[in-house]
Amino acid sequence: MKYILLGLLISLLLSCNKKESTSTFETLQYTLLFGDNKAGFFTSSQTSDDTYQFVYEYNDRGRGPHLEESIRLNEEGVIQSLEIQGHNYLKDTVTEIFSLGSEKAKWKSASESGEAKSQNAFYLGINSTPGCWNLLVKKLLESKSIDLYPSGTAKLSSINEYTIGDTLKLKLVEFVGIEFEPNYVWLDYENRFFASPSSWLTTIKQGYESIGQHLYEIQTNKQKENYRNLATELTIIPQGKLIIKNVNVFDSENGSLLTNKTVTVKGKYIESITDQAKAEENSLVIDGTGKTLLPGLFDMHGHLSRSDGILNLAGGVTSVRDMANSFELPTIRDEFNANTVLGPRILIMSGFIDQAGPYAGPVGKIINSLSEGLEAIDFYHDRGYQQIKLYSSIDPSWVKPMAKRVHEYGMRLSGHIPAYMIAEQAINDGYDEIQHVNMLALNFLGDTIDTRTPLRFSMVGKYAHSIDLESENFQSFLRLLKEKDIVIDPTVSIFEGMLTSKPREPDPSFDTILDRLPIQVKRGFYSVGLPMTADEAPVFQQSYLHLLKIVKALFDAGIRIVPGTDSMVGFGLHEELENYAKAGIPNAEVLKIATLNSAKVAQADNLGVIKEGYLADMILIDGNPLEDMSDIRRVETTIKDGKVYDCKTLYATVGVAHFK
Repeated sequence: MKYILLGLLISLLLSCNKKESTSTFETLQYTLLFGDNKAGFFTSSQTSDDTYQFVYEYNDRGRGPHLEESIRLNEEGVIQSLEIQGHNYLKDTVTEIFSLGSEKAKWKSASESGEAKSQNAFYLGINSTPGCWNLLVKKLLESKSIDLYPSGTAKLSSINEYTIGDTLKLKLVEFVGIEFEPNYVWLDYENRFFASPSSWLTTIKQGYESIGQHLYEIQTNKQKENYRNLATELTIIPQGKLIIKNVNVFDSENGSLLTNKTVTVKGKYIESITDQAKAEENSLVIDGTGKTLLPGLFDMHGHLSRSDGILNLAGGVTSVRDMANSFELPTIRDEFNANTVLGPRILIMSGFIDQAGPYAGPVGKIINSLSEGLEAIDFYHDRGYQQIKLYSSIDPSWVKPMAKRVHEYGMRLSGHIPAYMIAEQAINDGYDEIQHVNMLALNFLGDTIDTRTPLRFSMVGKYAHSIDLESENFQSFLRLLKEKDIVIDPTVSIFEGMLTSKPREPDPSFDTILDRLPIQVKRGFYSVGLPMTADEAPVFQQSYLHLLKIVKALFDAGIRIVPGTDSMVGFGLHEELENYAKAGIPNAEVLKIATLNSAKVAQADNLGVIKEGYLADMILIDGNPLEDMSDIRRVETTIKDGKVYDCKTLYATVGVAHFK
């Protein structure tokens, strides 16, 4: 009998221990949100003292990843082994592994493979979930700094503690060394991941969704403090006049070069352009010998955040049109304009509208009826927006009445072409402008494609090469664009990456500058293309080249083109301009497109030209992009509103190497 009792006692103790272990290693659930709309989930499970399982998924208009990550730590708290399976944002297969042996660390994915001598360093996967980032932050809390595989160093920069409500105690952790700007993550009192809020995609512990915006505001105020300090540190304000001497000036009105000139700036404005330099007391003098002075560049398809400001200025971008954003955009515009946050002037704000459904856009006004659509237009007009952007899920029958309301306010209407509609129909129903060259190609592929989904990319890859640009069908479409004065925002460079990237090779849009970028940013620009078979790859390549031919056909037909990025700011605009030149547009005309022509579309009458009385937005280039368009990347100095910025210093601030 005593053995039976002893057995029962042992079973009871084992049962208690099992329950205690289960409680310690609970599974945590998180919600992913676009604004207030649920977009996906994240689960975090610790299965033993050193083993973790994470699952991460969200849907963004038919795109979005599904990732399952398994991690085992060693006794030092760094990753011993890692495995990630699933698919990435563009639905391409993901298989990523890492192992830390006694002598070597090895890693392999569709994007890269490598090895290094084993050390106390942390591996952050290209496709890692927030769980891996949380383990990195835990290590930083312990060691303050940790080397990274393949290279680089992450450093803890600050920890701030907050009590939300009466009892919820959280930490806001800031760390650097991963991306262009500091990273932020919210932890609970046990240093477990709690939230990562943003104006785009927010991840937050399930049950706490209602406080996500509050956490974002606290985090943003922390960021603003950093931005204010940088603005003070990096802005050069001449005490007297600014004089740029011995410089070649691009005349954007005539597409010519004025040689060996002196440009004088007083305050915000260009005072004179003369043949002789005249020294004045307290003047800031810049020698432009052998260099080219251009008007500041325009990016006419941006989605700006505060973190984009420095990269834009460093790349010579002084004016931007924002094509969809959170409702925080007017505040960001005012901060850029006041120079409390470094960044370009935002000339045009576009209000984003899409119809509710599984492929609805991630920001802006998501509507369920035409009446809600008209109210959304009223909302944006009342807040000073100058343009409306419609998206792919909009009911085609709503376009005409929405266009009428937009035009009654004196605003412009643009966007994607709604699904089951073609560009020609959208133009006749009131579009003033079309975003993305694929929307033009789709005009010739019929109205049965569900372009709410990634089919708007893959079908173009498969069939755009077959569009006959000499056919009456295409030529009549060009005539319609010209007759209606439709502006085209091609963003052709994003299709270069989608349609021509190869496994383990860099995105061809950015291959020339990747070595200048922070390592984790650089790693993200490998294998970024659409899923495609070996047989499809050359077809997709030909379709991309055909898109370039479409851009050239637009130019030849006298249709207004504006350059936009919709990708990495600054560098993305440089690539877009190089692609226009590659398409056969003369360099001088490409530079006019990026300056004066864009200023006209934006109705900025005092920008886009280096001329007396105009605002002093200019860039000094070490080279001559009229002869070699790649010189557009060699911006040495950016001037906005008469304020001067050294581009090498700007780049260094965000961890980017200068072109020299």
